[in-house]
Amino acid sequence: KQWYQRRVAITAGEKLPTRADQRDERFAMFDTFDPNGNGILSLAEVDKAIRDVLAIDEIFDAKPAIMRAFQAAKACGKGRADIGDDYIEKLEFKRFLLGLRMYFEYWVAFKRIDEDDDRRISFEEFSEAEEIMKKW
Repeated sequence: KQWYQRRVAITAGEKLPTRADQRDERFAMFDTFDPNGNGILSLAEVDKAIRDVLAIDEIFDAKPAIMRAFQAAKACGKGRADIGDDYIEKLEFKRFLLGLRMYFEYWVAFKRIDEDDDRRISFEEFSEAEEIMKKW
């Protein structure tokens, strides 16, 4: 189970165009995430595109990771005055993808420890995972 979860995190990260030399690929991905072509992405558009464009169910199911990455990306930009701060723009999209990769890896690590899937880590779960965390 742990090996599979780690492999999923690595594979997902490889599908995200975050390197400097992938700017054109990243901008093309943004355009596919933006179905109405208005140059901004809402959280709903991002969520739908993760399911339909990226087609990585494990990321789509990691709603906390998506939300955190979205919030971090929109907080880093100034935002266009005409649309407000509830959207991410093309230039913030790289930060979103980087955040999505990072938060998804955190989510995978969290899921390894949260053995009863209650989205909380008990002291017992934390204590039992000490050796795993040392390896990370």
